[in-house]
Amino acid sequence: MVPDAYIAPTAIVGKPFRPLLDGREVRVDRATEIGAGVWIGHYTTVGQGVTIGAGSILEEFVVVESRSEIGSRVILRSRSYIGMGVTVGDESVIRGHVGDRSRIGAGCRIFGDLIHRQLDPSIPWDDPGSEEPAPVIGDRAFVGWRAMVVGGVSVREGAYICAGALITKDIPAWHIAHSRNQIVHPDSWPGTLGKLMSLSRQRYIQQMTPIDSTPCGQTDG
Repeated sequence: MVPDAYIAPTAIVGKPFRPLLDGREVRVDRATEIGAGVWIGHYTTVGQGVTIGAGSILEEFVVVESRSEIGSRVILRSRSYIGMGVTVGDESVIRGHVGDRSRIGAGCRIFGDLIHRQLDPSIPWDDPGSEEPAPVIGDRAFVGWRAMVVGGVSVREGAYICAGALITKDIPAWHIAHSRNQIVHPDSWPGTLGKLMSLSRQRYIQQMTPIDSTPCGQTDG
């Protein structure tokens, strides 16, 4: 533990994962690590082998299952559920259900659910064969309130999923998704959202483009 981290007296840190139905146990080969300045609220549960980066905040009634990795300055809003083996990038905000092994990039805001498809419900629960691909969310993507991203979907950087949408296929970078798998380019979106996304994309490209430090007129050789 880190001295300047706050952990509420009702919180649980280092909880083992439950026994599996087939008798196996989830083995965790690393310690739970809490970074500097982390704040963990009342009745929040953090599993074995979880890593929480510096300055992150876990509000009340949050669950983070074993082996998950939470980046720095992440906010997990009240009653969020983070499944086993999830990765959350720095400075993201989560308020929803994030299924096992999902990957979330940096600077994302996830207010919906990232879940598995369960294509064959006849497979016993906890059976090794029941594991399916999980959603992968790129940097700076947004998942709106009560939206659902289902299965091994790739939501690329900067994509925006509107509230209540149902997404079962990949979303290209800097596109808007709404309703059931309806995907449009920001330039085709009527309203403020499309314009703001275009501006955000331009700023993102500028930040990612390296500055040429060669003096004017100077050439190699």
